[in-house]
Amino acid sequence: MSGKKDKAVAGSASGLRPPLAPIIERAPLPLIEVQGKTHTVAYVNPAFCRLLGKSAGDLMGKTVAEIVPGGEACIPVLDQVYQTGEAATLTRKDDSEPEPAHWLFAMWPALDADERPVGVIIQLTRARNFQHSMTEINEALLIAGLRQHEAADEAEKLNGQLRNEIAERNLARAALQEARDRMADLAQDLEHQVFLRTAELTTVTNNLHTFVYSIAHDMRAPLRAIEGFSSMLVREVGAALSPTGRDFANRISKSAQFMDALLMDMLAFSRISQEKVVLAPVDLMATVQATLARLEKEILGTNAQVEVVGLFPPVLGHASMVGQVLFNLLSNALKFGAVDTLPRIQVRTTEADGWIRVWVEDNGIGIAPEHQARVFNVFNRLHGGKYSGTGIGLAIVQKAVERMGGRTGLESAPEQGTRFWFELQKA
Repeated sequence: MSGKKDKAVAGSASGLRPPLAPIIERAPLPLIEVQGKTHTVAYVNPAFCRLLGKSAGDLMGKTVAEIVPGGEACIPVLDQVYQTGEAATLTRKDDSEPEPAHWLFAMWPALDADERPVGVIIQLTRARNFQHSMTEINEALLIAGLRQHEAADEAEKLNGQLRNEIAERNLARAALQEARDRMADLAQDLEHQVFLRTAELTTVTNNLHTFVYSIAHDMRAPLRAIEGFSSMLVREVGAALSPTGRDFANRISKSAQFMDALLMDMLAFSRISQEKVVLAPVDLMATVQATLARLEKEILGTNAQVEVVGLFPPVLGHASMVGQVLFNLLSNALKFGAVDTLPRIQVRTTEADGWIRVWVEDNGIGIAPEHQARVFNVFNRLHGGKYSGTGIGLAIVQKAVERMGGRTGLESAPEQGTRFWFELQKA
């Protein structure tokens, strides 16, 4: 059995005062503590175990007579030490080996905190040089007496330190509670300020959206008139106009159409930003099919090949917003086709950890890495007037998906097409 285990077994039953126990535990002298009335071993240190060649578990609970040769003879002396509180010694000759030896017993009382005997400490020495062993015993008795007094002084010193530590801890606990109360007050004040600022910001934002919606809505009427009259001008008197005049009229018509599309996108962005979003299961496949039906004219006009692949599980979202997101992504895929290449578009889904990711992939012109971070910004047009578009479509996509609790992203490279995606929770 290991030394650590011996210590654990011995220490658990010891009646020694706490300051004294570690001293005897580490002493090089073989020491045991026995109970005064039953003479059973209550404590044994490692040096004693080594002397007898046994473990603490083999010795604990047995009587002195059972573990030490000639131990019966020390019982009367042991009782005397326990009853009188005075130390004593005993020598027994050991003839069990060819060369005679002596067992030397030095016994003194083990005292509790009230200086009352609770047992007897025995130092056991097996020696062939009797005189030298007796000297060791006397020295051990003297040292033990001194150390018991030192241990009492140390215990009193430790008690004083403990009282000081308790007082300091009480002060620290009070300071900590005061700091916690102060922090709670500050947190409450901050929460109130955040509430007020949030309410103010919400009001300002709503007013701004209302203003944008009103401006966009009111501007559409004169724009429709401009576009209508310019188109009528070309139809009615186009033959009488010079080529430059017809070009001007066509430019007026196209500019009015672009401005109308821009206002429509602004209205859509404003509506999505303000609209109350209540998430509900959305039939994703039905929404994809309905969106493709809305874009049938554009698909036929570009001879695009659109492929819908795999399953489309329902998602948690807002039906009209999901439709708007798909419409904008598919419109982009049709719009930004590569030169002399028929558009090929694939719509599919992947699923991971309760989220459905919808992919809209095309074989168009692609997007350079340095431009990908800003494609979802409002009024961002990477290609200027080369391709039609208002620069708001992808901003609408991102805003709508965010309001439904999802995310957006893309994978692309120049001349290698683009793979836009958005993901929503599975219904």
